[in-house]
Formats: sequence, C-alpha cells, structure tokens
Amino acid sequence: MMSTLPHQPYRLAKLACLLAVFLCLISCGFQLKGADSNGVSTGLQGLELRLISVQPRSDLTREVSRELSNAGAVLTDATDPALQLTLQAEQFSQRNVSLTAQARAAELELTLSVDFVLEQAEQDPTDARATVSRQMLNDPRNIVGKTEELRLLRAEMRRDLAAQIVRRIGHSLSR
Repeated sequence: MMSTLPHQPYRLAKLACLLAVFLCLISCGFQLKGADSNGVSTGLQGLELRLISVQPRSDLTREVSRELSNAGAVLTDATDPALQLTLQAEQFSQRNVSLTAQARAAELELTLSVDFVLEQAEQDPTDARATVSRQMLNDPRNIVGKTEELRLLRAEMRRDLAAQIVRRIGHSLSR
C-alpha cells in the first residue's frame, strides 16, 4: 500500500496535463475532419436535388451522390426540381515533377478535375470546375506497388473532389 502513494502525484499531474491539452484543443476550434456541425449540411438539409451525370455509373458520381446524401440533400428524379447538378466527365492527368539520374520520373503530380453546372429555379446556371492535386513518389522498381498506390490515391482524390463540390454547392446556396 505504501508503494502506490508516491505514484499518486504523478498520475494527478499526468491527468492535469491531459485535461489541459484537451481544453486547449477545444478552445482553439479544433474539429475532426468531417465533424462540421454548422457547415454545408445545414445549407442542403432537406433540399431536393437532381443529379445528372455524363457518366452515371462512375465512381465520382457515386461519391458525389453519397456526399450529397450525407449533407442532408434528398436526391430525386423529378423533371423540374429546385436544384439540379450536372456533372461532366472527370479528367485525370499526371505529369513528371522530377527525374532520376536515369531520366525516369521520380515524382509525379496527379490532377483530377471535373466541370459541373448547378441550376437553381429562377436563377442563371452556375458553371464551375473542381480540381484536386496530389504528389506521388515513383519507384520504377516497384510497378505493382505503384499501380496500387495510384489506385488508392485516385479513390481518395475522388472523395475529396466530391466533398469540394458539395461544399461549393452549400456555399452558393447560403449566399
């Protein structure tokens, strides 16, 4: 019983430090990604929206649909909804940023973009373009790993692109 008493102040100090860090994070406005309680979701909550895509079965269309639903929008097939979002085909490009001594790409810049049009009742359509870029190290000796990393990066970029589109729609509706 005597051996636990010297550790008591240490535990209290540790708990106090942990509590201080927690309070600092709360006071500075820190939030986990996706935990926005007063953002886009209030701007789209309950609004009926028709999503039209040039590539209706694409991964990007699925991601945008999921993001819209998560933001509270009600997706509809009505012919004259209050909001209509038209997605064009996604465009993916990659370019070499740096080269190795053997003149092979050492680093790549990946860019994914899409044009979209937001149409609101009794307003002019809004044309916009959303773009996401990432950089990736290229190991020419690991082709299988590079292919898988590229696939994962493109999926992440699509999620970010869909979130960007929904944020922009929410922002344009709040004006």
